[in-house]
Amino acid sequence: MAKKIFVGNYKGGVGKTTSIYQIGMHLVNKGKKVLLIDLDPQCSLSEICIGKLNTLDELKFNESLNYIYDIWLKAKQYPHIEFNFKNDILIKRIPLELNMYLDYIPSNIFYSGGGLDEIAMRMKDNLDDLTVLQQFLQKQGLNDIYDYILFDCPPSNNVITQGAFLLSDYFIIPTIVQAISIRGVAHYIKTVEKIYNKYCEEHENADIAKLLFGERSKFLGIFQILKKGSVNNNSVLNELNAMLDNSSVDTVLKLKGKGPYLFNSIIKNYEDIARNTAEGIIVDEYENLTNEIIDLIE
Repeated sequence: MAKKIFVGNYKGGVGKTTSIYQIGMHLVNKGKKVLLIDLDPQCSLSEICIGKLNTLDELKFNESLNYIYDIWLKAKQYPHIEFNFKNDILIKRIPLELNMYLDYIPSNIFYSGGGLDEIAMRMKDNLDDLTVLQQFLQKQGLNDIYDYILFDCPPSNNVITQGAFLLSDYFIIPTIVQAISIRGVAHYIKTVEKIYNKYCEEHENADIAKLLFGERSKFLGIFQILKKGSVNNNSVLNELNAMLDNSSVDTVLKLKGKGPYLFNSIIKNYEDIARNTAEGIIVDEYENLTNEIIDLIE
């Protein structure tokens, strides 16, 4: 059964997309089968994955995640018809060395039915629309094909993002450690908790929601990204740990007694890493972070 992880932060420019691509590549290098799913309307992860040989505007109408959500909404008019999607069309593959590969499902800013943000505005925050991702993964058997499914979440809180929050087993937050960013981290964690409580604890059909989505996603932790060199962030990090200690957040780090809430790995010289990632190059700086993630959940 695939371990589903979403990577997100309400603050932009914190290396979210670069990190999910690099973590995915390192997981594959460790023999894991990995699927990346781009939920961000800006499609940055999709552009990295699709590489230099193709562009998003060359994708056919049924070759992006936009199509799945768009068809879901249209199919409601025909409840007795079952729509099936072919994995070999939707799922794209990045070939690597030694017969290894990284799979991804792109989103497409050029999709004729609108970007994911536009499609999300047509959806409702009810259990039905929240299950699109869950239903898709289940019906396509993707949970049984992959070891890890990683979601790149946008810095927004729409129906599509909430569906990923509910569906995921774990979540990770990359951050640039500054006071304003840290406060945003605490707010992000509380929002994830509130969404689960709203549908899986307090909703009139909470028993159905919990059956569909399972237990609440566990917070794996925060990893730091330094844009240049190193800085002294001790006072800010102490503030963060105090804020989280006083919350009800359920974390694997806390459960395993490995605290605090930070990964040991720190991603330095991020600007150089971002440039390499844009070229599709795997960088060594994310190997230790990937090892920590595996150690926590396997």
